[in-house]
Amino acid sequence: MEKFESPYQEPAQEKQESVEAMREIHRGIWAEQLSDSQELPLGGSLFSKELTTKLELDLAAFDEQLGGFTEENIRKVYEQSKESVKDWLEKVGSDMDPYTYFLCYQVQQKMHKLLEVDPNAPTNSFERQKMYWGQKPPKLSELKGKTECGERAALGQYLLQRAGAESAYVSGITMQDVKDTDEFPEDHSFIVLRHPTKPESTLIFDIARPRSQHNVPRVLETDVPFNYDLLKDKEELLVGATEVLQSGRLWFGVGEPVTGQHKTIEKPERPE
Repeated sequence: MEKFESPYQEPAQEKQESVEAMREIHRGIWAEQLSDSQELPLGGSLFSKELTTKLELDLAAFDEQLGGFTEENIRKVYEQSKESVKDWLEKVGSDMDPYTYFLCYQVQQKMHKLLEVDPNAPTNSFERQKMYWGQKPPKLSELKGKTECGERAALGQYLLQRAGAESAYVSGITMQDVKDTDEFPEDHSFIVLRHPTKPESTLIFDIARPRSQHNVPRVLETDVPFNYDLLKDKEELLVGATEVLQSGRLWFGVGEPVTGQHKTIEKPERPE
């Protein structure tokens, strides 16, 4: 288990239950439970809504290295590091729930180790794509050192399940500035977490895009609750979210990866 240091110094579900837990959204997936041997749709053609590119989640292949990755053990380590986590969050001016941020830190560090991610070296996209050219979907364990957001968010969701968190794997799109009509939305996979203290909001754990300066988790608070019911009937929607560190803004939702105006939801400005 990784100790938190300031950067400034369960049983498998039955198959039918697993299928029902993986629900389709426009050009994407909302999955609150990922299970061993599932095929996870990752993407497809720009000209089709069908997700034909799939990944086999051989999650059991990682279990031998995850014996101690349990909610009980994570909370024990948190108790030992609690004051340093609180002090660091206070230092950077964040009111983020300390345990939730610590959990995201643990999950990101463990995912990086299991998938052999070098946060300072971008993945060779061509080498990754070749893994999907065979007749059968590649296994997650076969993509070590070649992963991008889909694989990383999938394993992150599995780790959060083991830690007892209420979360969901989501594949959709993201943007930096919805007002920039020249910006292309990116296909992107990320994780949604229940907000521990604010029912009017949710958290997005952008596990594949950690904050680069110190490689700490990028966690954002959404302007409105980001859930399956919000997205299920939408073909175009982006929701604003504010980073819990340094207050940067990003947008997440569903839609086509093409430029232009997008329907958006954001928190209304308070009258002065």
